[in-house]
Amino acid sequence: MESSNDTFTLKVGNSDLIFEQTDSVEKSPFYHFAFDIPENKIDESIAWLNSVGVTLNVLPDNSYKAYSKTWNATSIYFYDPAGNIVEFIARHTLDNAILTPFTGKELLNISEIGLVVNDVKSIKDLLSINHLITGYKDSKETFAAVGDEDGLFILSEYRRVWLGSEKKADIFKTEITVEGTQEGVFAIGQYPYNLSLVNSSLN
Repeated sequence: MESSNDTFTLKVGNSDLIFEQTDSVEKSPFYHFAFDIPENKIDESIAWLNSVGVTLNVLPDNSYKAYSKTWNATSIYFYDPAGNIVEFIARHTLDNAILTPFTGKELLNISEIGLVVNDVKSIKDLLSINHLITGYKDSKETFAAVGDEDGLFILSEYRRVWLGSEKKADIFKTEITVEGTQEGVFAIGQYPYNLSLVNSSLN
């Protein structure tokens, strides 16, 4: 972890997650983000979280694990100290199983970041047309995943309740940098979201 007076950075596998102190004291921003874990380690990750004092959030079916047949993935959810909705997701289609015990060092990368919008379809279309970032698997009027298993934008309708929490989705400043085939910094609609694209073929 790296820190300064108003930011700190968590290195998660090949990703960096940077938190910045808000300049508005009346706001309490919160986000949804997910980390990929080895596909065979969901139960061990639960035991590890319990061992470090993290309480998992109970899902509507009174369980701690959510399995998506469409995504072939299992997820668990919890709040971090700042109230963010954190997800560990084991994507069973990926060949990333490990034999060693699970600890926090086995987090692989930032897998998802939530973006809250008023019109999910229009932003999904904008990302597809302008940035060639297409939809992933299922989508609904109030929810869509955009990208692929290496990284997803989770588009949520404003005030929709985030899965794994009791919190209604809200709009807060977000900056995202991803590798792709384009270069540049782009706004996403009229929202306080900046998307930086880095052409990995140039590096």
